[in-house]
Amino acid sequence: MSEQKPFDAEGIPTTAEGASPLIVPRHKIRVRVMQAVYAYIVSETPPEEVYAHLLEELYEAAQAEAPQNAEFLKELFFGVVREMPQLRSLIERHLRGWTWDRLFMVDKSILLCGTYEITHFPDIPLRVTLNEWIEIAKIYGTPRSPSFVNGLLDAIRRTLAEDTSSLVSQKAL
Repeated sequence: MSEQKPFDAEGIPTTAEGASPLIVPRHKIRVRVMQAVYAYIVSETPPEEVYAHLLEELYEAAQAEAPQNAEFLKELFFGVVREMPQLRSLIERHLRGWTWDRLFMVDKSILLCGTYEITHFPDIPLRVTLNEWIEIAKIYGTPRSPSFVNGLLDAIRRTLAEDTSSLVSQKAL
């Protein structure tokens, strides 16, 4: 009989003693960045303050264990904040029967993060990016969020893949 692993509050496997795993996984980073983007949007707090309150401790843990994951965290959060108007425009071009203002705030945060990851991280296969953000939508969104996020991110991926000079067209699915 196999031993079941306990999980922390965010669904991340823990060690037998209940401590977090040694390496801060990218899934946990994605969840926390989505939450920080959400906080940034709803509070209009400067991004540096949101980062200090919600991400700095995770960044430091990741930096000590897996510096590439720490840099992923920082680039994902500050990249989304920096390029939010362009990301929003790209998302809005793919909305059918919806407007940005009608979207559930968590879905907005997930879509912004997922779109940024699709367009800015050449080392992450598209399938990984899509699956991760769909899983996050299952946990934090509404019952309709996973299919909505899947359809929208895939439509964005397909559109960008048509441009042979885009990063997306060069990424593995």
